[in-house]
Amino acid sequence: MEIFTSLLVVFGGLGVFLYGIKLLGDYLQNLAGNKLKTLMSKVGNNRLSTVGIGAAVTAVIQSSAVTTVMVVGFVNAGIMTLFQATGIIMGANIGTTITAQIAALSTLPVTEFFIALTGVGFFLSMCKNTKVKNAAMILLSFGMSFSGLLLMSDALGNLNEIPVIHDAFARITNPFLLFFIGLLLTAIIQSSSATTVLLITMSGEGLLALDAALFATLGVNIGTCVTALLAGIGANANAKRASVIHLLFNFFGSILFFIIVYFAPIAEVLQKMFPHAPQTQIAMFHTFFNVSTTLLLLPFMKVLTKLATLIVPDKKSDGKSKSKSKREPSSLKYVDERLLSSPSIAIEQFRRELMRMMDIACKNLDIAMSAVIDVDLSKQGEFDEADRLLSKINSELIHYLIKLSGEEVDLDTETEIATYHKAVSDVSRIDELAQNVMEYTAALRDSGVTLSDVAKSQLGDMRSALYELRVAVQTGFDNRDITDAEHVAQLEENIDFLYMTMEQSHIRRMNSGECNAYSATIFMPLINNLERIGDHIYNVFRGMTTYVKLPSKVRARKVE
Repeated sequence: MEIFTSLLVVFGGLGVFLYGIKLLGDYLQNLAGNKLKTLMSKVGNNRLSTVGIGAAVTAVIQSSAVTTVMVVGFVNAGIMTLFQATGIIMGANIGTTITAQIAALSTLPVTEFFIALTGVGFFLSMCKNTKVKNAAMILLSFGMSFSGLLLMSDALGNLNEIPVIHDAFARITNPFLLFFIGLLLTAIIQSSSATTVLLITMSGEGLLALDAALFATLGVNIGTCVTALLAGIGANANAKRASVIHLLFNFFGSILFFIIVYFAPIAEVLQKMFPHAPQTQIAMFHTFFNVSTTLLLLPFMKVLTKLATLIVPDKKSDGKSKSKSKREPSSLKYVDERLLSSPSIAIEQFRRELMRMMDIACKNLDIAMSAVIDVDLSKQGEFDEADRLLSKINSELIHYLIKLSGEEVDLDTETEIATYHKAVSDVSRIDELAQNVMEYTAALRDSGVTLSDVAKSQLGDMRSALYELRVAVQTGFDNRDITDAEHVAQLEENIDFLYMTMEQSHIRRMNSGECNAYSATIFMPLINNLERIGDHIYNVFRGMTTYVKLPSKVRARKVE
């Protein structure tokens, strides 16, 4: 019974530690916000910079598996090359060592003070100030992780005092078996952090010898690849190659260090460098292993990408296989569900996808405007094809937003996500109204009604005004900048003015006999649709005011 209860406490303590680490990563992401997004956007082809970005992002997210899954998503979306992904994956393996180092801090005589941060963070979290609340949650999660470590340590210490348990662990000395146990355990629970922390705590309580812990740690580094391999399922060839690169990198590194640890007195060296601190010994070995493997394989990044390409070749499609295995391609270019694990990056990719959707909708509007001015429906097929694509993008983006809302995000982010539902609807309405314009073109052609030169000129002016508004809105949206709000509002008001001018001008032409009454049944609804398109374009910009704040200098200027 004592063994069973101790195991329950170990399991619970591990859960508390991992939940604390997860909370820490979530709130560090919130704190980093746009900085994390900016960092990922700066990924280039420089080996050292990509490794550095991968390490920094993983240190914030507190999970190499999450970073690797995100990289698979970026590669699958075509916004990151395989070479860039290789550097990020290498860096992620360095960044993930932070978790082990946090666990090793339990050897310091300040553990109780760290645990006390749980209470400090809880009481501070009651503050209404968002910044204070975020800082409080970071303190709380940090303290919680040490509370979990203390629970595990006490329970494992009790187990070590039971002769049967102590002798059972003492008999597990086969390096290959230990390597496999680390691999299998990590593959099952899909968390290298959990397995590594468990090994560190067991070693600290004397249940596991240092040699045994080192071999098991090497197995952990291969077992963690299972998460990325699973993420590659259903992805394109390049994304699968990114998963394979993760496996190749960890495999080569683990095998190399297995040989070194097997023949060289690594354990003795660690014990001399960090005496009486087995937790620190394992954590430092974990860091040394990942940093050394990265430095050794860094010059061979292109070799790894080529090897992954050989393992996952491009599919050769013939007539039979194409008809059997052809899958409907995704309509999304920048968005991938693998990115949902990092909401700040997922949101930024959504924004890029929304602007792509607006580009397609406005291109359709341009086709419709040309069609109605020239009474020419020769591009109806191109318009309809884009219309079908927009319909798919609309439904997939809404589905993505619903999933994003299910992630753990703060109130401000939830407000931003809610605004995007309206923005998707507004962009979709632009295309629907453009479809109406195409229908009015067909009505003009079928009825034989011709537009006057004045009407055509005014439609041209409206077309230019809509384009100018669209450019201003997209510029502000891309930069998350509302400082030009007054100018954008004036552009929208100009469209309203043009609409009223066109309406009054057409009535005058009707009164003078230049236009007949039937033409009004086409022209009036036509210009009304164009005015409504302007409203929907402007709505995308106006929605930003709910989640983007004006810079303090601009606010001060407005007050003056």
